[in-house]
Amino acid sequence: FAAKKKTDSTILDTLFHQQTSTKLASASKTSDSVLFASVHPMQDDENDGNGFDELSAAVERLALNDSGLEVHTTSAGSSSNDSSSSDGGPFLGPGLRVGFQGLLHVEVFRQRLKDEFGLDALVTPPKVPYNIKYLKGKNNLVGKGKDEAIEEEIIEDLSKWPSSGTRYEVFEPMVEVRVMAPMDHAGNVMELIKRKRGETHMTTTPIDERTWLFTSQMPWGEVVTDFHDQLKTTTAGYGSFDVVDGDPPFQKSKLNKIDILLNDEVVDPLSFVCHVDQAPAQARSVCKKLHEVLPRQQFVTVIQAKAVGGKIIASERIKAYRKDVLTKGGKTMGGGDITRKMKLLQKQKRGKKRQQSGGKVTLSQAAFNSVISRS
Repeated sequence: FAAKKKTDSTILDTLFHQQTSTKLASASKTSDSVLFASVHPMQDDENDGNGFDELSAAVERLALNDSGLEVHTTSAGSSSNDSSSSDGGPFLGPGLRVGFQGLLHVEVFRQRLKDEFGLDALVTPPKVPYNIKYLKGKNNLVGKGKDEAIEEEIIEDLSKWPSSGTRYEVFEPMVEVRVMAPMDHAGNVMELIKRKRGETHMTTTPIDERTWLFTSQMPWGEVVTDFHDQLKTTTAGYGSFDVVDGDPPFQKSKLNKIDILLNDEVVDPLSFVCHVDQAPAQARSVCKKLHEVLPRQQFVTVIQAKAVGGKIIASERIKAYRKDVLTKGGKTMGGGDITRKMKLLQKQKRGKKRQQSGGKVTLSQAAFNSVISRS
């Protein structure tokens, strides 16, 4: 037995002596990850781009006593096209693809990183696997050669979502959600399930005179966002739920990918998929929340939500900090000459424009939470 990495063996793996076949340890079944997300180091001025190795080492140490973590490590300089790559682009840089047992496990993971290692990590919204079925068409030839046509594939990374002009159908993963809540909150629970597109085949079963069981088929993408938080809110904390595999596991749906742009640059980790009927409302909600949590810069920050096809469906604008260039040392520049004042204002405007073209917007965990709690 030769383990080159810590992740080559898990807790209580079955080990045998090579010559005597003596059993050295008993086996245990590891937990399968419920959801996956990308984890990136927090970027700052002191440690800009150099925190990936430190984060990777800390996560590997956490995984030693947390069997629920499933870590896929990719090197910072890797150019591989492996599906486990979690390159966050110019805004986040390299990261890790980590499997969790649920949203609560994500919060515990972030808190342990901060308490035990002093690291602040950015965790992107959970990744949902979508089954993309390509239809016959001239734009559907993908791959290295024109003869390689993909008819069906599972897409988890939204940067690989089909472009506009490609004919395809989307099948989203489905789960069966079982909610147990007090009878007094039955109306709120049924309204929440309906809002999460789980109204079809919904059944209610009385458990006792005070508690009801609600069962419904629901898209997995609606469950892993903020369903737990909203359920606790609507039931005053008394509601609980669990999920099992849906039947069928995938269902055809009219979904739309929404790209979030900051100063005309697409931020892939902030992109999300939603139903076409809910796209305008959710896009406005995300843009408004980003307007509240993104820090104000020395340049104007334009937040836009773009649907497939290039149509802007929501937009917000964060004003830049503005220095009073007409006053210096308590004195008014240019005196009463309006031409001199206009020259100073135009010079400031050109400088702000240059900063906007090359400025970098810092993302925080609150920005990703805006996408998670968009509905």
